[in-house]
Amino acid sequence: MLSRIRGLTFTSMAHFLNDGTFLIFPLLIVYYEEIHVSDVILGTVAVLYTLLSGILSPFIGDFADKSEKDSLLIMTGILLEGIAMVSFAVSFRTLTYPLMMLGAILLGIGQAFYHPIGGSILSNLFGKSSGRALGINGSAGSVGRSLMPSLVSFLILLFTAIYGLLIYGVIMIVGAVVIRLGLEGYSKATRLRKPKEKLERQFVRFIILLGVMVFLRSMFITGVTTFTGKYVFSIYHSAFLAGIFLTIGFIGSIFGQPFFGFLTEKRGGKFSFILSSVMSLIFFVIFLYLKQFYISAIIYTFFTFSAFSSFPVLLGYVSQVFPKTFVTVANSYVWGIGVTVGGALGNAVVTAFLAYNIPLSTSFIVLMVLAFLSLVMTPLLPKKV
Repeated sequence: MLSRIRGLTFTSMAHFLNDGTFLIFPLLIVYYEEIHVSDVILGTVAVLYTLLSGILSPFIGDFADKSEKDSLLIMTGILLEGIAMVSFAVSFRTLTYPLMMLGAILLGIGQAFYHPIGGSILSNLFGKSSGRALGINGSAGSVGRSLMPSLVSFLILLFTAIYGLLIYGVIMIVGAVVIRLGLEGYSKATRLRKPKEKLERQFVRFIILLGVMVFLRSMFITGVTTFTGKYVFSIYHSAFLAGIFLTIGFIGSIFGQPFFGFLTEKRGGKFSFILSSVMSLIFFVIFLYLKQFYISAIIYTFFTFSAFSSFPVLLGYVSQVFPKTFVTVANSYVWGIGVTVGGALGNAVVTAFLAYNIPLSTSFIVLMVLAFLSLVMTPLLPKKV
């Protein structure tokens, strides 16, 4: 039987590695532009891997709810992400477009695994106190998301894009195996869901309503963060500074995850969802109109503090209201369709604007309007189903 401490440790390591890939392609956009890959193609690739991840996530979550293969599934996802980094690396030497596309496909598939399964493991291990565990675990993911752009930037600076990304890919592959061994012995605390078992109608209504709101919010969050590196580069004209900005900016999410995890446990998922949505909109508006590097980076940390709280808030909320035998698949719909597919559409909106030479700031404003619509709908959410 897997202990709580061991489970939290190795799922946190998995979250660290998984979310470490979140900003890698946005960072690589800058390097691909240096070898004359067009904005439209790069935006299309960003849409491809996020969309693929979202579409596959419910199928993986459904399979996980009916099986005892959680640790194997988590390893598979991170392993695919590591191979994706190898594909991106080689694309800088030969077959740029095919290997970049292959890397995006592998990255999208790999990113479909961790969040619903990791959230379910922690909900099973910690029960009613899972909010704090999800927050700590989410913080580890945020450390990875914050640290990796600078780490990869330094590796590329030292060894070139090819060898820097190869080293990063090998780290991911080794890490996947270590996590599989570390989660050995985990089994679900609840019975496995039977193949023909159905979800009650009120839960279906709840997941649709929450999914729509999360979808709109994620169009905003993913759309703006995918192109933040490019936006910063357009102001300061330095790929290295863009990487540093992303690292500084995402420090906020390291602290936001445990804060909102604790808040979700104490005040409920609905309250935390509303508060994080309000804060993320306010701070992004301020960031958008500032043009001083360090002040902008500090304001951006407040944006990420609130915006990247979805893991403990949404999955904690789902675990509070859903039957345990449906938690993983419910997580996968909220995360895979709401967060990820919503994010893919957000990327598509920005890419379409770029195709018509419309400034990034304009597309960011359009996405903020969608986030505001999501916020307006939140009073409709019940505290319990």
